[in-house]
Amino acid sequence: MAHNSLIPAMLFPVKRKVLDAHKGIVLLLVSMILVSPFPSQAVSGVKIRLSQSNVGLTAAPLWVAISYRFFSKYGLELEPVYVRNSTIQLMALTTGEVQLSHTGGAPTLNAAAQGHDLRIVATFGHGVYWDIVARPEIRTLGELRGKNFGVTNIGGTTWIGAILGLEHFDLNPERDRIQLQGIGDQTVLLQALSSGRIDAVLVEPSFTRELKKKGFRVLAELSSAKIPFASSGLVVPQAYLKKEPDVVENVLKALIEATAFLYKPVNRQVVLGILTDRLKLSDTTSAKEALQDFAKLTAKRPYPDVDGLRNIQRVMKYNPSVARIKVENVIDERVYQKLEESQFIDRVYN
Repeated sequence: MAHNSLIPAMLFPVKRKVLDAHKGIVLLLVSMILVSPFPSQAVSGVKIRLSQSNVGLTAAPLWVAISYRFFSKYGLELEPVYVRNSTIQLMALTTGEVQLSHTGGAPTLNAAAQGHDLRIVATFGHGVYWDIVARPEIRTLGELRGKNFGVTNIGGTTWIGAILGLEHFDLNPERDRIQLQGIGDQTVLLQALSSGRIDAVLVEPSFTRELKKKGFRVLAELSSAKIPFASSGLVVPQAYLKKEPDVVENVLKALIEATAFLYKPVNRQVVLGILTDRLKLSDTTSAKEALQDFAKLTAKRPYPDVDGLRNIQRVMKYNPSVARIKVENVIDERVYQKLEESQFIDRVYN
């Protein structure tokens, strides 16, 4: 199926319909949102919910912020909510089921195109960082022509990442009949590849090594391509940002401090244990390699990435509503700039 023909109507219904169907969405969220694998912050503070759809390495700052109570430190009682994909995640955000989302630029632009007033206040991933991994008999990227290629969901972050990655190697899903299929999160993608349901997947490097051990072939490591991309960020409704700027600032502080925790050599053994457990890695060596990958995937300074968002918009030009958006209006740099100017980021890394 050509990617241009996959304008995902499921991504965001007309805004009025979303609002009219609020009760239905709540029921949908009950069935689609899983109970968080993390305990909520058991302290008295400002109660908020933050959604996360990624189960891979880029979720590590959230794991650490929960486990080491960084949210509590900043006066927040945070309930993390795992959502199976970014479509449901943004529906939860735009209907008020959660106050903030750790999500990508692609679903955020889709939501903005439907009239939802959202702001990206930080971008933790500034490039396409996934790997393209295929069945053993597929030896080159060119052999992906006519094959089934698995991503998390159509119109989402990995979908855009796959198109940009293929484009870098002069491949086009429409022209080359590469069937992009929305399968599920990273663990579901691995299962689909292992079962033969699909021919190739876009996965994080930490999962790539596990696949490689099983005989699957790594066709490309896209992190080395330096493709501008707003892969993961902190997204909040403009109305909530205006009403609760201090809460948003404190969430960002907690996530930045957790990121610094992951980078610091003194925490190495603790971090290796967290990665082994959360990523279900088979040994410590895999955890060490995942920690090396973390530096490629997660920015120490998560400034809102305008260039990465523009690159996403270029791929989504099939949607006139997205094409008309001024991406600068989807970004609010004030919270991040305040932390830079106060030298908060420098302090947590020292």
